[in-house]
Amino acid sequence: MNRYGEKGASCWTVFPMIDLERIRSSITTGLVTAMTMPVVEQDDASVPAAYPFIKYSFTGSVLFSDKQPAVTVVPSSSPDEIIERYTEQPIFRMSFISCSDQKMDSLTNAVRMHDWFRILGRDELKLNANLMVVLAGEIQNRDIQIGSVWERRTGFEVTFKTLSVVDRKQTTIDIINWN
Repeated sequence: MNRYGEKGASCWTVFPMIDLERIRSSITTGLVTAMTMPVVEQDDASVPAAYPFIKYSFTGSVLFSDKQPAVTVVPSSSPDEIIERYTEQPIFRMSFISCSDQKMDSLTNAVRMHDWFRILGRDELKLNANLMVVLAGEIQNRDIQIGSVWERRTGFEVTFKTLSVVDRKQTTIDIINWN
């Protein structure tokens, strides 16, 4: 019995709030297929041996609305409980960088990648990861010098909106005392 005299207890179950691994996997798989080059996490020490390649990272915060999430009641497999489903659409950003030893290759690949987010990959991301591209930002030169060699980098940020769903099991009330 819980503190309200009900059998069972409420708990969080079923969905992760935001499935970041599915999001990461859908984006990297889509980019590898579309761009035919390696896609690596920005902080990954095992950088590909040869150019060109793409780096990515999650940047900034995950922003939730100031409003309460939408709540719907979903039937449960148990007659003694219901499921409250809390749904929100948070926004987050990721950074993408095209790396090459040639400036034009870096820029060309960044433009191709930008087009993939804006047009070609939109449906794939929506179907595979509940992910919408809100904005593919301005393409910028991000070249860096490593020793005496320049790594040609061209990148941009993408703002995404995704679905955050949390299911909460609640025990149903069998008897109400009116006294």
